[in-house]
Amino acid sequence: MPQDPETRPTILIVEDIVFIRMMAEDYFEGAGFRTLSAGSAADAIALLETDPTIRYLFADIHLPDGEDGQKLAEIARKRWPPVKIILTSADMPADQVRLPIRGLFVPKPYSLDQVRKTFETMT
Repeated sequence: MPQDPETRPTILIVEDIVFIRMMAEDYFEGAGFRTLSAGSAADAIALLETDPTIRYLFADIHLPDGEDGQKLAEIARKRWPPVKIILTSADMPADQVRLPIRGLFVPKPYSLDQVRKTFETMT
């Protein structure tokens, strides 16, 4: 039986590559999450501003038009401190990623199972 959308945890997926974003949406929906998605940092901030149920942010570092997932994560940490944040990138070494406090980095290619388990263990 599907969970009531109001009780499922909400994850915001920020990825400019539509196919990758859709795969993540499908996976997290199937794993019991309510998903929201954005293709840019500006769209993600708009969603964070209007939806107080967002508890997880999974964002690519490299976004279109020079937007930066690291900056998005910094803004999210300051304005929405309880949100759990994971950043990802295919071409940025982990030691060069600027993470907010309590944020984590998962390199691409990643396992969505591992991303989910990582979110579940974050405090």
